[in-house]
Amino acid sequence: MGQSQSAKFNKLFTLICTDNTEELQRQLRSCSSPEQTASLSNLCDIDQGVTLLMYAAFYGNRIICQLLIESGAHVFRRDYKGRNVLYYAITSQSYNVVKYLIENVLANVTNDIRQDFINNKDSIGETCLHEAVKVHAVSCIELLLKYDIDVNIVNNDGITALHRAVDLGHQDIVRLLLKYKVELNTKDASGWTPLHVASAHNDIELVRLLVNRGANLNITDYQGHSPL
Repeated sequence: MGQSQSAKFNKLFTLICTDNTEELQRQLRSCSSPEQTASLSNLCDIDQGVTLLMYAAFYGNRIICQLLIESGAHVFRRDYKGRNVLYYAITSQSYNVVKYLIENVLANVTNDIRQDFINNKDSIGETCLHEAVKVHAVSCIELLLKYDIDVNIVNNDGITALHRAVDLGHQDIVRLLLKYKVELNTKDASGWTPLHVASAHNDIELVRLLVNRGANLNITDYQGHSPL
């Protein structure tokens, strides 16, 4: 009697977690057809929809990611929260996987497909850039910016990557974002701009930085309050 899909997933998941590339490769090669290999490569956690490829990206194993993709794993698949494999690589700051996905896997797709992948929003409107700022993955942010990620995308609360960087006090990321065409005066769901956020945190350095770059001192939130 064959193994259940769940049992197969758990077996391969364990191999990924333990970096057992050799045994994973053996399992994939033991399939009787390319279709069966692809089916095995695309197994996912039935509770969350997280694929083996997403887990491999999260654990930072580029070789396993490549093995799964070459075996038929779907790169553009999303979990039940709308997150793609790039998001998982960034969550764990797995720069080598992020670089592989963008520069190798997406090398032969159209620019529109690449942009859709990089700018993918999850169920709460978060992008890979929002997540990269959250986990302070500076090298990943630099790579995303190199490939023209939209720096001004807002999540469901109207928050941009700049809002988040300011909120977390990541001055290095704020400076990095300001090198690109970032909107300084975008309002979130409360009407706050990044300058409102910096002022609320009494972060004088970030206030000075934003003002010097042209942030509007007189813009008001939805309660009529200006940043300063």
